[in-house]
Amino acid sequence: MKKLQPVRGTKDILEEEYRQIYDIACHWHLATEGFGFKMIQTPIIEDSEVFKKTLGLTSDIIKKETYTFKDRSNNEITLRPEGTAPVVRFFINNKLHHALPQKLSYHGEMFRYDRPQKGRLREFYQLGAEIIGEKDISADLELIQLAMDFINGIGISDTKYKIHVNSLGDKESRKRYSIELKNFFQDHKKDLTSESLERLKKNPLRILDTKNKKEKKLLVKAPKLKNFLSSESSDIFEEFKENCKELIIPIVVDDNLVRGLDYYNNICYEFVSNDIGSQDSFLAGGRYDGLIKKMGGPDYPGCGFAAGVERIRLLGPKNVDLNSERESYFVLIAVGKKNRIKAMEKMEKFRSLTTWPIDFICRDNLSKGLRYASEKKAKYALILGDDEILNNEIAIKELKTRKQKKINISNLSDYLFDPKKIKF
Repeated sequence: MKKLQPVRGTKDILEEEYRQIYDIACHWHLATEGFGFKMIQTPIIEDSEVFKKTLGLTSDIIKKETYTFKDRSNNEITLRPEGTAPVVRFFINNKLHHALPQKLSYHGEMFRYDRPQKGRLREFYQLGAEIIGEKDISADLELIQLAMDFINGIGISDTKYKIHVNSLGDKESRKRYSIELKNFFQDHKKDLTSESLERLKKNPLRILDTKNKKEKKLLVKAPKLKNFLSSESSDIFEEFKENCKELIIPIVVDDNLVRGLDYYNNICYEFVSNDIGSQDSFLAGGRYDGLIKKMGGPDYPGCGFAAGVERIRLLGPKNVDLNSERESYFVLIAVGKKNRIKAMEKMEKFRSLTTWPIDFICRDNLSKGLRYASEKKAKYALILGDDEILNNEIAIKELKTRKQKKINISNLSDYLFDPKKIKF
């Protein structure tokens, strides 16, 4: 029989990794709430037109990365490959234009058929934030501040990453630049990969996103988008850079920075790090004025960013539980099957007295119960055996020091409410 395995590019997530993903999500909730964002959720599956209309038919995602299929009613469905287009669809369908700007955040699974590698799976977790209905660059700046607060708040030092920025200009700016760029690459076709030759036919700006070393050297000589910006786009970018200086946002202007999706314009940015391999960007975003109108809604401006949770985990503190509450994780051990029901009755009451996690295990001897508690990385074991139940007591054992004390069970609530009171 064929051995059953996860589909290539997906993985089983074990307890420790899942807990870190959960803790990152908790920090994301706190960070976004602190900035006045509202958490929403969109379906994992969408009508394929949501992405075909927005990502651009020449984008790598639409050409070769989406999981698209027909359902039993012959509707074409796509597993969401990114979060912005579904959020905009959500905004339009739910008529959220009554109170602008709307500040929305999300997190969840995305799917792309791409070559699996470090920090990049075919099923991956992403979190993101969008501001819809605010044209002023204060919205772009607020998003970058939110991103920095969140990243630094989960223990990633600002020395571990840089914020690259660029202006993609408006539609006319890119049109003029695209013509000049195409002429340049036509003269260097022999130096281009087959993928870049394909991009040259349909959208030469995508060549700027190359990872090929030979092509990167060629880009040094290529025309720069900044020289083709309209006066309005140029003024916006200059104001943005000046505001970043005033807000002490450390940016690096990257003339070759482009975004892989067609809906972006003007301000764009990426948080990049040398510590996560060739896929060095772990958070990226920008402005997408015109996208809402393109998707059939009112002509409102918008901007946002998304971050990859797997790449954030690669940068985060190793072997550190991001949720400090788990430092007081308890395991209640019922010693002997005859004490199981009484211990479970007590446990229900214990859980109502605390926000700390309390696990439960019943074992025929104490050493087996303590082994379980150690494997679960609990800080304290609560022990209920024959003697404890007979004397209406409970034993508290600190697993690291092996110190233990017995207290009257009626006094346990004080310790569960504040574990710092536990003195041996």
